[in-house]
Amino acid sequence: MFHRKSKWGRSNLACIVALATMLATAAAHAETETVDGATRIASAVNRDASPARPIVGDDPAAIRDALQKLHVGTRSPSLRDRVRGLVPGAADRHGSNPDLAAVGLDRDVTFVVPVRYGVRYRSRRHLLTLDVDLFDAERGDRTGILLSKVTKGPRGRGLVIAPEAKAKGYIQHVDVIELDAGEGKKTTIRSRVRLSAAEYARTQGDFALVFSGRLVRPYLTDQTEHADPSIEEPTDITTRVSTLHVDLHDIRLVSPSSGVVVSKKLALSK
Repeated sequence: MFHRKSKWGRSNLACIVALATMLATAAAHAETETVDGATRIASAVNRDASPARPIVGDDPAAIRDALQKLHVGTRSPSLRDRVRGLVPGAADRHGSNPDLAAVGLDRDVTFVVPVRYGVRYRSRRHLLTLDVDLFDAERGDRTGILLSKVTKGPRGRGLVIAPEAKAKGYIQHVDVIELDAGEGKKTTIRSRVRLSAAEYARTQGDFALVFSGRLVRPYLTDQTEHADPSIEEPTDITTRVSTLHVDLHDIRLVSPSSGVVVSKKLALSK
C-alpha cells in the first residue's frame, strides 16, 4: 500500500513539475510577445546583426571600374532598357549573367549611404523618425540616389572674378556616382520606427541607409558636364556623372559602425 502511494505521489509530482514548466514557458513567450510589440525593431536587431560586426558595402568606384571593362558605359539607356527597369521581374537578376560574371558582379551589390541629417529620436515616445532626400542637392535636376561625390581643385567664389578664374587655377573636377533604381523622381525615404532607448543608445547616433539589389542593363551610363566660370560661380567646373542601374530589392536603416539593423523594408518615395 505504501509503495502504491509513493508511486502515485511521484507521478503527481512529475505532473506538477511538467505543468509548472509549461506555464513558465507560456509566460516567457507572452512576455517576449509583449516586448516585441513595444520594441519590435530592436528585437529584430538582435537576431539579424552582431554589434561586433560593422556593416560595409561595395565601393561604387570599384563597381564602376569593373563595369567599364564591359564597355557598357558609353551610351545612354535605350527605351527598352528603361521599360525593363520599370517592370518588376523584368530585370535579368534571376538567371546567371555571363557578362557580369566576367567581372565578378553576377551577384547582389550593396551600397551603404551615410545619413547625416533627417533622423530624429523622441526618447519619451521611443520613436525614431526618418525623412531623408538622397539626390545631390547641388544638382537638383538629378533623379539618382547619390552614392559618392569627390571634388578636386580650388573654388574661386569670393577669391577671383570669372574672366580670370581659369588662368589663376580655379578649376574643379567633380566625380559623381549615382544609383538609378528605375523609379523616376522617387529619391526620398520616410519612416517611423519604434525603438527602445537601449537600442537607440547602441546606434551611437550613427546611421546609414543600405541599398541591396542586382545590376540591370545598361548597368552603367557615363556623362560629362562642363560649366564655364560665371559671376555666381567663378570656377571652371567639369563634372563626371556615372550612373549605376540597379534593381533594388531591399533598403534598410542601419548603424554601420555597431552593426545594428534599425529598420527593414523601407521604400523610396517622392
